[in-house]
Amino acid sequence: MITSVVARPVRLLLTLAAGVLLALGPAGAAAAHEVGGVGATNFATTLSGLSPSVPGVSLAVVENGSRLQLRNTTGTEVVVRGYSEEPYARVGPDGVWLNDSSPATYLNADRYGSTRVPADADPAAAPRWRKISDEPVHRWHDHRTHWMLTTLPIAVAADPTAPHRISSWRVDLDHDSRVLTATGSLDWVPGPSPTPWYLLTALSALLVVGSVFTRWAHRLVAAALGALIAVDTVHAGAIALVTEGNVPERLGAFLGSDMTALLIWPFGIVAAVLVARGATFLGFVGMGVGGLLASMMALDDAPVWWRSSAPSALPADANRATVALVVGLGVGLLLAGPLLWRRCKPASRTRPATASGDPEATAAGTVTASGAAAPHDDSAAGHDGAPATHGGAVAAHDDAVATHGTDTHDVAAATQDLAAPVSGDEGPAATGSAGDEPPVLLGARAAAAASPQREEAVVGRRGFAGTLAAGGVGAILGAASGIAASGPETDTPATPQVSGEPPLASVGTSRVAFHGEHQAGIATPARQQARLRIVAFDLAAGVDRAGLRALLRRWSQAAEQLGQGQPLGRPGDHLVTGAGPASLTVTIGFGPGLFGKAGIPAADRPAQLTPLPAFPGERLDPARGDGDLCLLVAADDAVVVFHAARELIRLAAPHARVRWQQDGFTSSAGVTADGATTRNLMGQLDGTNNPRPGDEDFEPKVFVTDPAAPRWLRGGSLLVVRRIRMLLDDWDGLDLAAQERVIGRRKDTGAPLSGGEERTPADFGATGAGGGLAIPADAHIRLAAPAFNNGAAMLRRGWSYTDGAEAGLLFLAWQADPARGFVPVQRRLAGVDALNRFIRHETSALFAMPRGTAPGGYVGQDLFGEDAT
Repeated sequence: MITSVVARPVRLLLTLAAGVLLALGPAGAAAAHEVGGVGATNFATTLSGLSPSVPGVSLAVVENGSRLQLRNTTGTEVVVRGYSEEPYARVGPDGVWLNDSSPATYLNADRYGSTRVPADADPAAAPRWRKISDEPVHRWHDHRTHWMLTTLPIAVAADPTAPHRISSWRVDLDHDSRVLTATGSLDWVPGPSPTPWYLLTALSALLVVGSVFTRWAHRLVAAALGALIAVDTVHAGAIALVTEGNVPERLGAFLGSDMTALLIWPFGIVAAVLVARGATFLGFVGMGVGGLLASMMALDDAPVWWRSSAPSALPADANRATVALVVGLGVGLLLAGPLLWRRCKPASRTRPATASGDPEATAAGTVTASGAAAPHDDSAAGHDGAPATHGGAVAAHDDAVATHGTDTHDVAAATQDLAAPVSGDEGPAATGSAGDEPPVLLGARAAAAASPQREEAVVGRRGFAGTLAAGGVGAILGAASGIAASGPETDTPATPQVSGEPPLASVGTSRVAFHGEHQAGIATPARQQARLRIVAFDLAAGVDRAGLRALLRRWSQAAEQLGQGQPLGRPGDHLVTGAGPASLTVTIGFGPGLFGKAGIPAADRPAQLTPLPAFPGERLDPARGDGDLCLLVAADDAVVVFHAARELIRLAAPHARVRWQQDGFTSSAGVTADGATTRNLMGQLDGTNNPRPGDEDFEPKVFVTDPAAPRWLRGGSLLVVRRIRMLLDDWDGLDLAAQERVIGRRKDTGAPLSGGEERTPADFGATGAGGGLAIPADAHIRLAAPAFNNGAAMLRRGWSYTDGAEAGLLFLAWQADPARGFVPVQRRLAGVDALNRFIRHETSALFAMPRGTAPGGYVGQDLFGEDAT
């Protein structure tokens, strides 16, 4: 009988397991159903081919674009080149070897290149080979082939519903004195509509809930639970099939990172069998299993409904269907458990006693332990309220039980119960045999035994307390196991934290994507960072084309890693531990002097990079201007800027040496309102009329769009850097009205003197109370206005500086062509600008900032005739 099968220890054990699952399940959910660190995605990595093809050498994109796999069954090794063209891996008859001198060995260890690169990992050093496998096959995260950032590419963010070609990539292999070139593409492929899968989920849930109201409620609920486990097993198996590793590693992928399936599936199967046999109480175990599997699947795998690919051996739509069925059946079971209990549970049963009470009272009702008669329980009566007869059939206990019915198993159980002695806790009179009992009492016992009530569903106060306690203990054990099993996820680009420290503030955790159509640090981030360091370099004597290319690769790789808050593995990295990237950007530029060096022809210098002319009144220091290369390192934290600049300077050796560097600062995040114009050291709002990214003509003003420009510059920008010393003592000697006339704006609000607010267009024809121009003829904003300079405009980003007793402005102006931007405006200002009495231009530099690059590529790659990847 069910009573003997689902005894109290079994029920408590199942409840204990349910508590463990409820607490442990979510702990494993976040790491489940990813392969190689990537789950469902709209990014698609495609391998076009390997040229020339060699029988026995095969390259494939695996793990949903997360890795490349090279298999070499020939008798000659294949050498994979790293990011600086250095040998990275050898794959051949004696297995796989990695070069510990190659930075790629460490960067390729995880999906996001967050592994620390040791200080002795120098791509120019002699290889240090280390064997890692005896098999002639190697899988690695090649960052040239996939999107590494958590932010979308600019073009995708602008229109995510359209397909986009993100980049074309190339990986070179060396085999038997030949170069084998693998080419491919990284694309954005929009996913399907999720509506059909929402409908399948809802339909599955409704069918399970509806089954509770049929005469086969227990069997259908059990079938739904069995189907849920079967579909979840198929889904997990399909993921295990595309997981790298041996049988134990794939088994781990099949069962989950913390082996949660070992708890969920077996107890779910046991619960399904017992529910099918009528165990109503175990519907709650089915509810727990369903809720856990549905929540885990929804958290991890629901994105497959609207994304174009996922790591699974199943076809895309079949994979989406398994997710919908697991979520739908799980939600249905979560709702069905309480409904099944409410509809099919029997009423509370009180045992009849054979104590020496009044036989008439016993016949009329139930004798209490003290011998007093208790009222007769209506649950033993038929629907018309008449008590059950002595030897007749027992009427249905209520509508729910009448629907459930009494099967042969129940009759057999009742027969066994008639022959069983009464429990000894009912008083001394219970010691007699059944044959000694009065006929009336025997009839009462027979009626109670023949009732279709199911003992496993009878939960008294003690049973309920025990069940609740078991569930609580299980939850505590599960939570403890989940905490113990959880650890750092190496494939997640998380900011390193020091144990015991509080989480970073939002300013510290802010990240700016290094890759994109344009370099970061020009128009992004929208709010200018609080700290800046400009570093200009001269190439070292004898540096060739390969050396310059290697330097640009190193800088690009390091800038990407630093921008994600990841250290580079050098002493001093603890400086940024716990500080976060703080909106760090690194922008790389080329000076006019680069052309004609390092194998770059002087004739290749673009017209936009023509050196600036001399302007009246400037007093330039040649030692603190110009340069072959430049780095702009900006962030919201001075320590982050210092550390990043120092690391990048270190990486420049021996190819380049510092020519000059300058630090700048402006208001920190949170000091002024978002979007507010910052003030310079004269107290004036600086940058009011800047072009804005939302403006229709922003791109052609700031970025090079000329089709005649070299490829490496199209999408880039020209930067003019000026250190402008402010004669603050002289400026402070002016009264407020005089200062406002020099600039042409109110000092408090930034509004033009012609009236209005800060962003009100200036009315240069407006007159004041005395009849003169409201904005004087020599006012700074009048002379700098595009209207008086044939539309010339620049994106000005200024930082203040101090140098001993000196202070002023680091003037940075971005434009598509200085000949149409900075040069005409500065010529006009140099002559009659009223502000000239209070400033001095002391240094000047011009740099071409190449267009942005895609993951795996490097800034300036097109300069060497390579496609940016």
